[in-house]
Amino acid sequence: MRPLLALFLIVLTGSCIRSVDELSVDALPIDRVTKPNVICFISPQDTVLAAKIAMSEPQIVSSFAPSLVVKDAVVFLSDSTRTIQLIYDDKLNYYRALPQGRFSIRAGVTYRLTVSMTGNRRVTAEATVPHAVPVSRIALDSVVTRNSANAALTNYTTTIFWNSPDKKTVENQTNYYRGWAEIDQEIREEGTGRVLENRLGRPTFFVDRETGRAGVERLMTGSHSLLTAPNTITRTNRIRVGLLTTDENYYRYHTTLREQFTNQGQYFVEPTVLFSNIAGGYGVFAAYNGAYVTLNDPASIIN
Repeated sequence: MRPLLALFLIVLTGSCIRSVDELSVDALPIDRVTKPNVICFISPQDTVLAAKIAMSEPQIVSSFAPSLVVKDAVVFLSDSTRTIQLIYDDKLNYYRALPQGRFSIRAGVTYRLTVSMTGNRRVTAEATVPHAVPVSRIALDSVVTRNSANAALTNYTTTIFWNSPDKKTVENQTNYYRGWAEIDQEIREEGTGRVLENRLGRPTFFVDRETGRAGVERLMTGSHSLLTAPNTITRTNRIRVGLLTTDENYYRYHTTLREQFTNQGQYFVEPTVLFSNIAGGYGVFAAYNGAYVTLNDPASIIN
């Protein structure tokens, strides 16, 4: 959606790749048995629906080692009226389907994921797709943090702004978000202007929850760095930004995932258990909805 888990999540962002409480290590049985581990995200922007399924011990950190991948499951995604089957792709090592208008993912609709396996194993989960919230404006700031005879390091901060949606119809509603961006940049030779190379920056954004008054402006920031050779200049040619409105399952899963990476190697911190909403197994089935903006001449917003 991400270190193997993180990479997988990145690859499947924008595809189907989260109701039960968080797993407790203390509640795990002494005679631990393997259970299905499922990762699946859905979005109205999907062109491919996909799910990753593996067997793993009920450990604190999930594993998708090749030897544990499940290849013979029967996987269905359904709403109240329609169903589509996801078929295993041996080259990609995950289950996928091409909806092509036959099975659209729609805002406000609850979807159910069902995975059936040999030995009468069956796991299920549900997720409701949130409504997208439009981006109101974007800001891109930069600061040179290192400039030597050998190289220059520039840190960029991308800020996404939006107006909190009207919550009058839903009391105490909480909204969940995550940012996304791709920044096309050219590295040019100073003086001649000759293009030396092109870079594609992908700022890092974390999930966030929004509470408080409706109708006010909110913001979220992401960052990326650019290391360049001396005597060069950087030109930003294009920025594509997305504001992902997520469900609570997506937010809770990524929050615990981030805590796992943050706490790795800290001996006096209790391990974080990944959030799961897969009944009968582990993992997450979650939904998000993206609103995207593209700026082909972003010079006016760069500070």
